[in-house]
Amino acid sequence: MVATGNVIAQSFMLWSERAAPAAADSSPAVGRRESALSYDPLQTLRFFAYGVAFTPISYRWHAFLNARFPTGDIVAGSLKQSATTPSKVSSLSRSTSAVLKRLAVDQTVFAPFATFSFIGGMGAMEGLGPSELVERFRIQYLPLLIAGYALWPAAQVVNFSIVPLAYRIPFTSVVGLMWHTYLSWTSARMKTNIIPSEMGQAEALLGPL
Repeated sequence: MVATGNVIAQSFMLWSERAAPAAADSSPAVGRRESALSYDPLQTLRFFAYGVAFTPISYRWHAFLNARFPTGDIVAGSLKQSATTPSKVSSLSRSTSAVLKRLAVDQTVFAPFATFSFIGGMGAMEGLGPSELVERFRIQYLPLLIAGYALWPAAQVVNFSIVPLAYRIPFTSVVGLMWHTYLSWTSARMKTNIIPSEMGQAEALLGPL
């Protein structure tokens, strides 16, 4: 999924550049950016390597969450019980509490770690030096963390409260594909959205988010 998201992001950027030839012709800077834009298989390979390395960590973390905050199949449980039985009210209350606790732990502990690992891992594979890594963290960390907070809590609420147990992994995979496409897009934009020799501020690496 990680590598697939990168392929989608790079393909979209190539398509968007080729779909606007008039804009490229009207701006020398854009024209130079277009000439330098091409599919980068090494970037896809780096994303693949990151996915291989990080997936076991993510799997173990979510196994811990499943054991520590079991949610069960809320949808199936609700269908089996009468809407007015006290047992259903108690079951839903426990499930809701587990979902909220799970989200709180996941987003306060794992989300910052995952964002740190992505930026650090990708930067290391790109051969960035210590000062360049520090600068990348300064520019990327908070925007990516905030973007993750905008997506994953809502997705997980839907996943654990509405999606049946059997479909939770496919649902998470679809959301993960969207997320990794976004991560790939932000990484590619760092290299194609500016001309390094003309950069006035470090923030121009990402442009407006």
